[in-house]
Amino acid sequence: MKKDNNTILFPNGTAFFKNTQAAVVFASSKEMFSNPDAEPKAIKAGAKEYKVVPWGEDNDLPQQIIEKVGKSPDMSTGLLFNINVGFSEGITPCRISVDEKGVKKVTPVFDNVEINTFFEHNDINGFFLEQLIDMNYFFNTFPEIILDQEKPASRKVVEINSKEAAFSRWEEMDDNGIIKNHLYSAKWAEGSIEEKDVEATPVLHSKRPILDLLRRIGREKDLKGQTKDEQQFRYIVPVNFPTPGRFYYQKPYWYSLIESGWYDFATFIPEFKKYLIQNGMTIKYIIYIADDYFPDIFTREGINDEAKQTARIKKEYADLNKYTTGISNTGKSMISFYKQSPQGDKQYRIEIKAVENQFKGGEYLKDSAEVSNMIGYTLGVHHSIIGANPGGASGSFSGSDKRELFIIKQALMKPMVDRLIRILYLVKIINKWPADIYFTVPHITLTTLDKNKTGSETKTE
Repeated sequence: MKKDNNTILFPNGTAFFKNTQAAVVFASSKEMFSNPDAEPKAIKAGAKEYKVVPWGEDNDLPQQIIEKVGKSPDMSTGLLFNINVGFSEGITPCRISVDEKGVKKVTPVFDNVEINTFFEHNDINGFFLEQLIDMNYFFNTFPEIILDQEKPASRKVVEINSKEAAFSRWEEMDDNGIIKNHLYSAKWAEGSIEEKDVEATPVLHSKRPILDLLRRIGREKDLKGQTKDEQQFRYIVPVNFPTPGRFYYQKPYWYSLIESGWYDFATFIPEFKKYLIQNGMTIKYIIYIADDYFPDIFTREGINDEAKQTARIKKEYADLNKYTTGISNTGKSMISFYKQSPQGDKQYRIEIKAVENQFKGGEYLKDSAEVSNMIGYTLGVHHSIIGANPGGASGSFSGSDKRELFIIKQALMKPMVDRLIRILYLVKIINKWPADIYFTVPHITLTTLDKNKTGSETKTE
């Protein structure tokens, strides 16, 4: 933090004007989704050219999401809770039977050597955990299967991998709406990518991956009635949790925390609370400036030197401070340019908003509790079952209440878990495992100590 008379300049480029009690922040988080994804860009991989569909305006949206989650304790903990609940006791092969009374019985399978070997060699539960993380963060996962090179009739899946979602991109759809290739690179966010930095892998049909693979290895006839082995031994199986209007990359519902501005509120509170304690400041105004506000000034004025850029930022803040001095007592006017998003929303270059402050100690405590509850609500995590009590939230919860909330949460994770174990049914068909083999994720069910001394039991139903 650097002090300059009445201006406190924070390390992240934001500022606080002591005399006018105004905070200057960037509006970048709220605008992350205001612009459409960029146009597909030609990229070379393995001497071939592919049109890559960017993920976000600058093709770095996954990296931005990861960074933002890392700055919010509520968001990080909520996502971790969802990941852990989804994982439960991991994936278990099982047999399902129904007795004469119609009662379903699920029996774990431990006697199939081939399945056990496949699970051990591929660390299936480690794979499942990686898939859960990507699904919770992005609603997109990119599992990869590798087949041996036996004849089609005896060919098997021998490896299964979780390709990192943050480094995954899709090729543009063809005229039939089919994505043919997956592009993998750790350098998408750098903009300029060399051919050696990108790996291309064929993609199975998103709706019918099993049938598509059977056709590709010559076990089923294609739409023309022909049987052909395309001699490919590595494929990506597209898996996602579908959201409306999305063809390539899904938009998780919890992203509304960022788009609505709640995320900014959550991260501003600790930042300003810290400096409030250090400097005795109270915020009366928040001045929102566009995230490209200063880069635009530097470009127009030809300022490239870092020291001169810092000086120019200070000058701009001094001008804003001068303008806001006495703003509450005078009828000042201000000209502010704006651009319009594709959705018709106005995006101001500068926007000044008054903040009502009636605090006499414990500043922003109620606000912090409100934003914590909003984050928990949006992520589907009730604060009581993770041991949180934001701002002294009202209402007591007994052990029975928490147990029921936990059971409800497990049930709500089923659609997501089902999407992730889908790929094992592909392996089952290709590897010709027994037809009565299924896959389940046993739940850890909390109980009372009089029923089980450990306080928990496992259910596979």
